[in-house]
Amino acid sequence: MKIVLYLHLHQPWRLARFRYLDLGSGRSYFDVDRNLAIFRGIAERCYRPTMDRLLRALAEHPEFRVSLSVTGTFLEQARLAAPDVIDRLRELYRTGRVALVGETYYHSLAFLVPPPELSEEVRLHREVLRKEFGADPKVLRMTELAYSDDLARFAEGERYQGMLAEGWEGALHGQPPTHVYCAVSAPTVLLLLRHYPLSDDVGFRFSSTSWNEYPLTAEKYAGWLAATPGDVIGLFMDFETFGEHHAARTGILEFLSALPAQVARHPHLGWATVEEALGNKPRAPISVPYTMSWADQNRDLGAWLGNDLQRSAFEAAKKVGVLVQQADDEGILTDWRKLLTSDHFYYMYVSGHGADQGVHQYFSSYESPYDAYANYMNAMTDLRRRALDRLGVPILK
Repeated sequence: MKIVLYLHLHQPWRLARFRYLDLGSGRSYFDVDRNLAIFRGIAERCYRPTMDRLLRALAEHPEFRVSLSVTGTFLEQARLAAPDVIDRLRELYRTGRVALVGETYYHSLAFLVPPPELSEEVRLHREVLRKEFGADPKVLRMTELAYSDDLARFAEGERYQGMLAEGWEGALHGQPPTHVYCAVSAPTVLLLLRHYPLSDDVGFRFSSTSWNEYPLTAEKYAGWLAATPGDVIGLFMDFETFGEHHAARTGILEFLSALPAQVARHPHLGWATVEEALGNKPRAPISVPYTMSWADQNRDLGAWLGNDLQRSAFEAAKKVGVLVQQADDEGILTDWRKLLTSDHFYYMYVSGHGADQGVHQYFSSYESPYDAYANYMNAMTDLRRRALDRLGVPILK
């Protein structure tokens, strides 16, 4: 049994307060100072200490492996706020036991807008991984682990060997998530699935004192892994799990450091990168005719497009995108792509309850989803004006 530990690194370019009165003012849509301040704080609490512990684990346990995905917007902010974080990422990759995963540069909903935007963002991400790390990813993930038969065909066309997806019962039809599968729509694309109960035990429940398994120790968790049947266990979670979502005082960093030694106590357990795990023969083809994700309890696109606010904002983004492509202006295109980042739509979530609602509120800095919507639409309206001006089209007052 191989354990695939995959961690995702992303920070969005959060919007500044952009009012209706700011239309045409030339103000930036993005609060650069605030974004970099947030990044510095997370670097101190999470990125540096966790990367240092991963480096130690790799040095002390030759069998240990980890896989990472890093968005382009994360790297942009790291260059400005904490360049030593990129140095640590390079050091991790140079061990030869860390795989980098491909995705959209802007962590965007590009897979839902007309071509060629998705191809362009995946190409931009490939280029930045080559430039920064000399890496050529073989495995692709979509934003928030979105997956469908159509996306598998896209991955095949882009010559990726595999994709990451949620190990959701609705797609597996009784089959376990602990095997490698292939896409029914693109048989050359192998699928590595997230074991969401075991992933969420760490990602969401680790510091919950009301959880009946609290506290979770590395010894206990390794025992759960050892008792899980199959060929591969996909432990997929946000990198910020370690030190940010769960503060250092919870013991999460010690848990991570102790896990390789506890896993080693079980002779049938080992580690693999996402690329190494593709060496397993696929058990069966899987068909997912709809788009599923790893977000919220429904595992669909509802986290970003589940209500009228979100759908209205996204339709506006798509319409403005047509003008942006025609305008042929790099600055306008870059701003539009930053506005296509999934986080902006995530902040407009209003339809949930319980755990889902709490997670959305945790990530948002807006007073309400309606504030997030109004702010976003003001920025998108201004971007439309800029595109029309670039095209020489008169703007009606």
